[in-house]
Amino acid sequence: MNRILLVEDDRSLAMGLEFNLRSEGYETVMCPDAEKALEAIEKGPEFDLVVLDWMLPGLNGIEMLRKVRADSSRVPVLLLTARDDKEDIVEGLDSGADDYMTKPFDLNILLAHIRSLLRSRSWRASGEAPDEARFEEVRVDFNSLTAEVRGKTTKLTYKEAQILKLLWERRNQIVTREELLQKIWGVEGYIQSRTVDNHIVQLRKLLEENPKKPRYILSIHGTGYKFIGPV
Repeated sequence: MNRILLVEDDRSLAMGLEFNLRSEGYETVMCPDAEKALEAIEKGPEFDLVVLDWMLPGLNGIEMLRKVRADSSRVPVLLLTARDDKEDIVEGLDSGADDYMTKPFDLNILLAHIRSLLRSRSWRASGEAPDEARFEEVRVDFNSLTAEVRGKTTKLTYKEAQILKLLWERRNQIVTREELLQKIWGVEGYIQSRTVDNHIVQLRKLLEENPKKPRYILSIHGTGYKFIGPV
């Protein structure tokens, strides 16, 4: 059973969401503020997804999200907020959110976004793409969302795995930031966002022997990225 942390200060909305999430078979923990949510994450057991409001009393959702990412937590986070400006969406993604939905929302669409974030098996099994990537001292297993790098095994987030899989499938070809945003985040059209670059930085830290001088994931100035690997 997937565990979902719901962080929402509107009690009526939170109770309705909790009921529907439990009805869908998710174990759901509800917190009315960021401080209690951070305590729940720290105490464990591990959550599979966080549904996070932006406008919270005290520490707001973006501040909480940055704390979560600063602690190297890679739990998927869906921001659910009334803030719908393009600048807000960019800030949310750049702060480490894996998905972004605005209020008011359609419950069925929200549940579809949640399933999408949790449905790694369907993504890994789709198409004719390989289940793993191997290059030199690195082995990435897309089935377990793990990377074995020079003898050390670490977990990948769903988004990191999606990005890496796309780059691996298109190795030795340029993949633009716009294409990554569209295919991985579903963001249509041109949008100025650092979220792709931030995920690439994290992947380099995981995979590259010297992240500042990458050998595998190269930046193509003004365009995007290219994964250098075996054909």
